[in-house]
Formats: sequence, structure tokens, C-alpha cells
Amino acid sequence: MNKIQEIIDFIRGVEMSQIINLIIALSIIIVFLLLSPIIAYGIVKIFLRKQTKEDIKNTNIFKAIKNFIGISGVYVASKVIELEQFQNAFIDKCFVVVIIWTIARIVAGAFEARKFLIDKITKNEINKKNAFFTSVVSIIVKVVLYIIAVYLTLKEFGYDIGGLATGLGLTGAVVALAAQDFIKQIISGLSIFIDKPFQVGDWIDVENASGTVEDITIKSTKIRTTEDTIITVPNDLITSSNVVNWGRIGKRVFRANLKFALETEEKTIEKVINRIKFILRYNEDIIAKSINIQVLKIEHDAINVDIYLETTITKYADYRNFCNKINLTILNILETQGINLSYPSQNIYIKENTLEGKTIGKEKISTDKSIKEKAISKDKNKKSVKPAKISK
Repeated sequence: MNKIQEIIDFIRGVEMSQIINLIIALSIIIVFLLLSPIIAYGIVKIFLRKQTKEDIKNTNIFKAIKNFIGISGVYVASKVIELEQFQNAFIDKCFVVVIIWTIARIVAGAFEARKFLIDKITKNEINKKNAFFTSVVSIIVKVVLYIIAVYLTLKEFGYDIGGLATGLGLTGAVVALAAQDFIKQIISGLSIFIDKPFQVGDWIDVENASGTVEDITIKSTKIRTTEDTIITVPNDLITSSNVVNWGRIGKRVFRANLKFALETEEKTIEKVINRIKFILRYNEDIIAKSINIQVLKIEHDAINVDIYLETTITKYADYRNFCNKINLTILNILETQGINLSYPSQNIYIKENTLEGKTIGKEKISTDKSIKEKAISKDKNKKSVKPAKISK
């Protein structure tokens, strides 16, 4: 009963003006909360005109402005209510802190919005590099802004930053030591952007990774291999390794080596060479001036013909298809001319054995699946060594 009486006495002690002020304060808060998304959307829409409503609402700028307007309603409402001086002073400090963090979030959100626009609007390689640069700068700006915001917040509430820094000296040293790798990766990411050894879409070879660059972030680079797997390579490893960029080449080279049998006639070889040149010259993907087909050398078991040409096809998958077509074309020409390529071979020397002045025998051996030749000769007067040709 005593508590109920206390409540009744409190209500009787409240003046009508205070009730009115409380109602006004609640009304202000409600109005600000209702208008905050509308006002925030209108402000962001000025800068992001081509974006949809959902995209705008997902940006950090929109969220920061919306929250600031809502908190501003609470701040304005607190001024309507009659509070003590120390309470008003505390609320003022809190509102200043809100302003500091809102500015930090808006500036940081501007860089994220720019990267979002680049990814959303276009997919060309130049803008992808811009997006990577924006991502790097965004992280650096965020770190700097939030450090400043923390510093101003502590200062606003009267904390001694110098004493705090001294007290956290050991902790700071540990954090700095742990952050060395992260800083090293950031520097490597900036180095990749400045030097531009590759870009998204290029085919590169680095260390044990080979494939198409899928994404470049501040810390690592993602590479999609021919097995359709993703390899994530740290940027500091890339900057300290040799990178082969196949995406920057303007042409690719095709080479083939044909080995004709020694008994192939000179006219036949010349006819085949001219036929291959004629067909390749009318291929649009081949640089006509680069075609070079010559009898490179005559070996002990074959006539070596070298085929060299250059193509404007640079993408690896397309280049493999191109090589397949050229090889099939060459095989078709050889088949129509009835030419068989020679097999690799080697010579083996067999020493004759003699017993009581008589020759036991010697053989000419072939390593083909079936023995093609077999000959036995005898020489009673002397030993002899003769070569035997082996075809594989």
C-alpha cells in the first residue's frame, strides 16, 4: 500500500507542463524515427541515382544517415524535457560522439559505395582494377578514420590519451608484432596494383599455381585452375615470386616436328610441305607471314621436317582447340599422300662367337612386335662386327 501511495503522490506532483513536454518529446522521437529512412533514402539517392531502392538501402551510407536521424530525434526530445545541467552536458557529449562516428561511417561507406557501383555497373577489366584500388584505399581509410574516431571519443569524455597509450605500450607492441603479416600483405596488394603484373581474367603461372585470375583482394589473389578449383595465393608470396602472365601475350606459337622415313622421296616431301603451306595460309587465325616449314635436318633414322607458325589466338582453351585442328589437318594431308612417319630406332651391335676356328653365328634383330628379319652368316677366317637396326 505504501508503494501505491508513493506512485499516487508522484503523479499528483507532476505538473501539466511536464506531461505536455513528455508527450511532445515522444512525438518528436516517433516523427524522427518515421522520417529517418525517407530522408536518408532521399540523400543517398542524389549520389546513387541509377541504383534501385534495395541497393541503396543496403549501403552503409544509408544506414549511417538513418541511424543518425533517429538518434537526433532522441537528442532533440531530451532538450524539450527539463533535465538537470549535468544530464544535459552528458547528453551533449554523447551526441558529439554520435556525430563523430556518423561522419567516419559515411566517409568509409563512400569508398564501399564506389566499389559497389564498379562491380554492379560494369565488368570490364579497367574498372575491376579500379575496384581493387578502391578496396585497398577503403581499408586504409577505415583504419585511419576509426582510430581518429576512437581518439576523439576518449578525448570528449576527458580520458588522458597519453597515459592510456603508455599503459598499453606492451599490448601495442604485441599487436604490432601480430599485425606485421597483415601489413606486409597490404603493402604487397598495393604493389600488385601499382606494378600491374596481371589483372582479373589473365592466365598466370606463379609458384605451383596456374590458372585464370578470379579476384584480387588486399590480402590474396584467387586463381581458378583448369580443374575448376580455386587456389588462394597470398599477395606477399606473389610479389616475391616469378609471375608468368600468359594474358598479356599478343600471339602464340605453334610448332610441330615431322619425321619422314629415310626412303621417302624428295619430291614427295616437297609436295607435302607445299600442301601444308597452302592450307595453313588460308586459316584466318594464323599470321600468314609467320608460316615456316623446312627440312630441318637429316638424321640416321628419319628426315626431320619442322613446322613453325604464329596465331592471334591467345586464350589458353581456344589455343588448345586451335592446335587440335592444325594437327588433324596435317594428319589428313599425310594420309592423302600415303605417307607414314618413321619410328624411333637405335643400332645394336652383336659380336660373333667362334669355337675351334668356326663361327657360331650372328643375327640381325628387330624390336618390333614381330621379328621382321633374321639372317645368319658365317665367316670362318675372321671375327666381324655388324650393326643391326631395331625399330620400336
